[in-house]
Amino acid sequence: MNLQALFDGLLAATAFYIAWGPARFAPALRLGCLLLGSAAVLGTLRFSGLLALPQLHQYFSMLGAGVGLPMLAIALTQPGSAVASQRRFAWIFAVIAAVVCTLVVMVVQWKLWTSVCAILAALSILGYGTLRKRLLTAAAGLLMLLTLLAFALKFQVGALLPGDILHIGLAATLALIGRWAIDSRAADATAQDPSGRRSRP
Repeated sequence: MNLQALFDGLLAATAFYIAWGPARFAPALRLGCLLLGSAAVLGTLRFSGLLALPQLHQYFSMLGAGVGLPMLAIALTQPGSAVASQRRFAWIFAVIAAVVCTLVVMVVQWKLWTSVCAILAALSILGYGTLRKRLLTAAAGLLMLLTLLAFALKFQVGALLPGDILHIGLAATLALIGRWAIDSRAADATAQDPSGRRSRP
C-alpha cells in the first residue's frame, strides 16, 4: 500500500471512530465526520488500486470540504444550535449545503467555493476557541487552518505530497475534535444529578 492510500485510510479510521465511537457525539459532528470518512475511504480504494473511482472520490472530497468541515465548525462553535444538536436539522443543513456546493462548483464552475468554506470553517473554530479561551477548540482550528494552507500552497516534505499532509493534518484535527467532544460530554455529565436531570445552580 502506498503512502496516499495509507494516509487516506488513517483519516477514514479517525473520522469513523468519532462518528461511531463509544460516545454519542452531536449529530452535526458525527455527520461531518461521516462525509470526511466517506471521501477518505474512496481515496484509499482509489490510491490502493482496488477500486479506481476518481470522479466519485473527487465529488465526496468536495462535499467533505464544502459541507463536512462547516458542520464540524457548527458543532464546535454553536453546540446548542438546532443544526448541531438535532439530527433532523443536521441532515437538512447537510442536504441543502450539498446541493448548493454541487451547483456552485459543478454548474457555475466556481471551484474555489469549497476552499472558501473550508477556510472559513477553520477560522471560525480558531476565533471561537481563542475568544472563549478554549484551548482544544483553538488548537483544532489552528491545526485545520495550517493544514488547509499547506495543501493550498502545495507544501511538500520529503516523500510526503500535499495530499498526504492534508490527510495527516485533518486526521490530527479530528483527533483533537474528538477529545473536545469527550471533554464536553464529561462536563455535561457533571452538571447532572444521579437521576439524570440537570442540577439546579
